[in-house]
Amino acid sequence: MIKRICSTFLTAAARRWPEDLRDEMLAEWRAELHATPGNARRLRYAASLAASRPHREPAVVVRPGRNFAHAVLSLVLIAGLPMLYLQLALGWTTFRSDDTITWQAWVGAGSIVAAVVLGIICAGVTTGVTQLIRPAFVPLWTFGLMFAVFTAWPLLEGFSLNRSHVGDGFRWALSAGVLCALAGRVRRAPLSWGIVATAALVSYWSAVTRFDPYGMEVFFGGEFLPAYLFVLVTAVSIHVAVFLLVYANLLIRRHRATQAQVVTPPVAA
Repeated sequence: MIKRICSTFLTAAARRWPEDLRDEMLAEWRAELHATPGNARRLRYAASLAASRPHREPAVVVRPGRNFAHAVLSLVLIAGLPMLYLQLALGWTTFRSDDTITWQAWVGAGSIVAAVVLGIICAGVTTGVTQLIRPAFVPLWTFGLMFAVFTAWPLLEGFSLNRSHVGDGFRWALSAGVLCALAGRVRRAPLSWGIVATAALVSYWSAVTRFDPYGMEVFFGGEFLPAYLFVLVTAVSIHVAVFLLVYANLLIRRHRATQAQVVTPPVAA
């Protein structure tokens, strides 16, 4: 009877630990229990384990107010920053000439770097989002919200709904969201970020559905490759995708790292 009660206590204690540590902890506890003399001391040992807290719990304390504020801030950042950038980008993406393509290429490359940095910063100030939204749903939250804003924006400005643009936006958001979800499930950082980089390109190709330099060859001696690279570097949709992909993937990975913070097993009283 005492043995069964002790086993129940140990099992209950193990359930509060990450799955990859449960078997190891159970084996250690059972060995220690077996070496403990006397039924009373064994029962006390098992009960103290069941009552003690894993040391990782302080790192994942749920603070509803803070987490809700982070969710609201996340909504504002996802909905606001890309649309603000789209308005600003109209000033340097709506014209091309021999005198502008050089600095436009540099501005495009700088915009990609800025998108990465901004994604890192925004993820750092909204970490509480993953306490309200499951990490697996962060790509849906990020790209679903962006697609909703992209679709509604023309209507808010008094234009009619363009189904072709809605279709382009849907393919862009769907491809980026699916690949972002895949990247979030990959534990190895280089592979995960490699998928993120691929997702930025795939989302662009999903939206435009063709490999077209849009006449930019005239500025590059008729050569296709440099003209097409120029189009990619200066594509606003790629800049926005990079920002959202970095943001979402960082939220997922930081949440996983927080959940895995186990310092030491609890010591029985």
